[in-house]
Amino acid sequence: MGKQYRDQEYLVKIGKRIVEIRDLRKITQEKLAELTGIDTRQIGRIERAETNVSISSLKLIADHLKISVSDLLDFSKSTEK
Repeated sequence: MGKQYRDQEYLVKIGKRIVEIRDLRKITQEKLAELTGIDTRQIGRIERAETNVSISSLKLIADHLKISVSDLLDFSKSTEK
């Protein structure tokens, strides 16, 4: 893992949550990148918690996963604890 951010624990949880929902929706990283306009490599970095993702990017991802940002950040809903 690269740089450690102050809130690394949350970045990891967000990344895992995106992967989980993306997998449930059967959407590849490439398709999510196409839908959001976010580069595929950046989607990967977000999912691996290698970057401190912006709120606007989270909103864009959540919109295209058809969930709310609050659902994306609700780690209690994650199947992986």
